[in-house]
Amino acid sequence: MSKIAPYDTVILKEPIGPYPKGAKGAVIECYTIPYEAYDIEIVTDEGVTKGILEGILADQIEKVTPVCFVSIDVEANGDRATVRFSDGTETILHAGKLYTQRRTREL
Repeated sequence: MSKIAPYDTVILKEPIGPYPKGAKGAVIECYTIPYEAYDIEIVTDEGVTKGILEGILADQIEKVTPVCFVSIDVEANGDRATVRFSDGTETILHAGKLYTQRRTREL
């Protein structure tokens, strides 16, 4: 895991106070003395503050790393593509299925 810094997005690895495991927050302060700890602003998915947790230990939180595309390989006939992500996962997309799910843009 990479070092956690101010403004990083984190999730709780366990319930803490009124907040459940998986609650999302932003690091607002980092401490190293007497031990590594963080103050976390817990937020909703819309970014609204729910509360503040103080002195949270490093093993109680996990840094959220954005997932990025690593590669997109299109089959020679163009009917299928394999998409690989930075977290090691991949998915196969079928052109016909995607086409039926498309949204039309109004011009």
